[in-house]
Amino acid sequence: MDHPMSEVIRWIDGTLKPRACTSVEFIYDDMDSQSGRSLPIIYQPFDIGDRGHWEGRGALFDFLHSTRGEGRRLLDFGPGDGWPSLIVAPYAREVVGVDGSLNLINVCRENSRRLGIRNTAFIHYEPGHPLPFPDEGFDGVMAASSLEQTPAPKAVLMELFRVLRSGGCLRISYEALNRYRGGEECGVWLYGLTDASSRLMIYDRKIDEEYTVQYGLTISMTISEVQGVLGGSHPKFDMITVERLEGVLPAIEDAMVCELTHPSGRTLASWMEEVGFSEVHPTHDGSTFAGRLFDTLPKDERPEDMEGLDEMLRPLVGVVVEMAAPLEEDPMITAVK
Repeated sequence: MDHPMSEVIRWIDGTLKPRACTSVEFIYDDMDSQSGRSLPIIYQPFDIGDRGHWEGRGALFDFLHSTRGEGRRLLDFGPGDGWPSLIVAPYAREVVGVDGSLNLINVCRENSRRLGIRNTAFIHYEPGHPLPFPDEGFDGVMAASSLEQTPAPKAVLMELFRVLRSGGCLRISYEALNRYRGGEECGVWLYGLTDASSRLMIYDRKIDEEYTVQYGLTISMTISEVQGVLGGSHPKFDMITVERLEGVLPAIEDAMVCELTHPSGRTLASWMEEVGFSEVHPTHDGSTFAGRLFDTLPKDERPEDMEGLDEMLRPLVGVVVEMAAPLEEDPMITAVK
């Protein structure tokens, strides 16, 4: 039985003949901020009453502890807006971020300059090529939801192993597809590119096969104009029909397709062993723990500021990230070379 989106996808493939591209061209080179300028410290003043800001501090101490990164030289693979590079940097000797998007590298450099952080460097590389670093040049590696955005994630994992010194640690978070099972196996996102153009993205997630086919349609219409044709201010995949797409066909300027592998925790752990990591530890994570701590603590028992929160979180996160988590839950993973 056909998936509800199958007819639409056949129409896109047959009528628009989308060109293949990497995720860099697909989305990241069009962003002035991967986070929508929402990151605490990097963009927003820290707010002790914001759950997400607690999660950010939990993530900081997660990466710092898991990579044994205090006072060390760390690599951040895929830093986005400079996260976690710029929040880890005050504790490390040096943090180097590497990304396939020159646009985001420039965003990171500007954020680093604006924040006055001097022990970071952000370097561009071509996706699908070796990383521009010598063997064993880093004491630890951080990869936050970035490996699955590359054309060949297993090959990138081999590169991360190569540039990591013996005894060094890789800490990785990732977007596995099991979270979409029984829910949004297909997804839609519409956003503005300019005042007069929009991009419609359609995601076809192959959960069992662990990959996603993504279609990006650049449309010379405003968001509200596209929404009017698609039938709603927040279009969902079941609103996208061939008939409605034909309504915007004259305004479609470009069509792209990007296929990405999204390895599960089990697949990643298997790859890590094949690559040569001596230890692979799926664990609980500091960000989730910090969020749950926020929910649990009464307001009058919470710290008054970030310094107080850090004093509370740091030793607790050090314990949490050493606690084993089931691989079937796709947890964060620490791998030791």
